[in-house]
Amino acid sequence: MTKHKLIQYVEIIIGVILLDLAYFFFFEPASLVTGGIMGLSILIDDYLPFSPSVFMYICNITLLIIALFALGKDFFIKTIFASIFSPTVVLILENLCEPTWFLSSVNPANWYFISMLVASPLTALGLGLCLRAHGSTGGMDILQKIMSKYLHIPYSKTMYLTDWLIVILSGFFVESNHLFSIECVVYGVLSVLIIGYVVDYVVLNAKTRRTAYIITKEPDKMKQMIYDKIGRGVTECDVRGGYEQKNMVMLICTLDVNEAYRLQDYIKQIDSTSFTFMTKTKEVVGEFE
Repeated sequence: MTKHKLIQYVEIIIGVILLDLAYFFFFEPASLVTGGIMGLSILIDDYLPFSPSVFMYICNITLLIIALFALGKDFFIKTIFASIFSPTVVLILENLCEPTWFLSSVNPANWYFISMLVASPLTALGLGLCLRAHGSTGGMDILQKIMSKYLHIPYSKTMYLTDWLIVILSGFFVESNHLFSIECVVYGVLSVLIIGYVVDYVVLNAKTRRTAYIITKEPDKMKQMIYDKIGRGVTECDVRGGYEQKNMVMLICTLDVNEAYRLQDYIKQIDSTSFTFMTKTKEVVGEFE
């Protein structure tokens, strides 16, 4: 096994452990549902004749077998480790720890809030590590990929469809004085949003930036200004105007948001006739800082 592969497996192991800790010590005792097989186990916990870890084993192994035929051997191999390892960690925790160990000192009326506040970032960090290592947490991921492939639905939409459905259903299963527990659903929705935000903007380093495209008659002066005033690198492209058929130079530069505002003023000072447009860049991969 190469060093790179070993690092990926270590990240997946750490990621799965964080996911399971968030589930076992916070989401499960608080009955806070955020989607996935873990959320489903919380949903029907009172009706299970066995422990949640056994339920996860059954679901994950069943979905793995389906994935072998529906998604191929390659996906099966990539998914099998996390699919078996995750319920194993939960099984160990069930036999060694009390689920309410962290929440026992908290007023039960605040369990939803504390669980959302603590477990959502933990879950996001775990998911982010697994995704960064090109791994899968198994379980509901498999069903989502199958739906995407055979129903021709974008994968992102299948994720929302399954997770939101489970979260909404939780309102009917949680003990409440009313037929539907809106509090449970609201906290579940907020937790899902926090998880998505943290995975996207923190764990995967997908911080929003701006990319400037500058077509100018003074490319050398413009480049030097960016180097001196902004401290960023520049990509230079040869372009041709469609109307006048003149060859020109376009400079491309990715910046932080505050730097983009400063750049606009500097551009006007050097070449007031330049054509500049900026786009929002969601993720920058490679050397930037």
